[in-house]
Amino acid sequence: MFSELMWRSGPLAFCRRLLFAAVLFVPLPASANPVMLNPTSLLAFCIVAFWAMVVEAAVVALLLTFRGAAPLRVFVAYFVLNGAVFLFVFQPLLVGSRSLPVPILEVLVVLIDSVIIKVLVALSAFQGDAYHGVGWRGALVASGIGNTLSYFVGYMATSKPWEVGMGS
Repeated sequence: MFSELMWRSGPLAFCRRLLFAAVLFVPLPASANPVMLNPTSLLAFCIVAFWAMVVEAAVVALLLTFRGAAPLRVFVAYFVLNGAVFLFVFQPLLVGSRSLPVPILEVLVVLIDSVIIKVLVALSAFQGDAYHGVGWRGALVASGIGNTLSYFVGYMATSKPWEVGMGS
């Protein structure tokens, strides 16, 4: 039955799906720490940061889809704006002379991202046909969930949490 579903639309579609699935697993061997960046791991850091932002943007777009937002437009715009927040707010405040603790920075990023979400869905270009509106609480919840999952992706790629507490 599985092979029938996979081959129903043709072998080219199957190859595209297989390639797409392989690309999804690209970040698995990556390891980087955004707090203490080793210059030799810059490529790994970029891969981890990219996939963490993809996860965050996808989750936010999915959550806003339930309120009638246009998912692809929200995903692309939120991905770009979230990357700008990461580069121009999070990183400078993390490694600069005015470095703040990471939990405070995460709360600041969630607040900024919720403002971005609220502004995005207020624009008609990001609203679908069945748009119901997103309040400040909804924007804050979507931002918080997206940021939490993004942090989790970064944590999983930089650590081995399944080895914590195991004796050697």
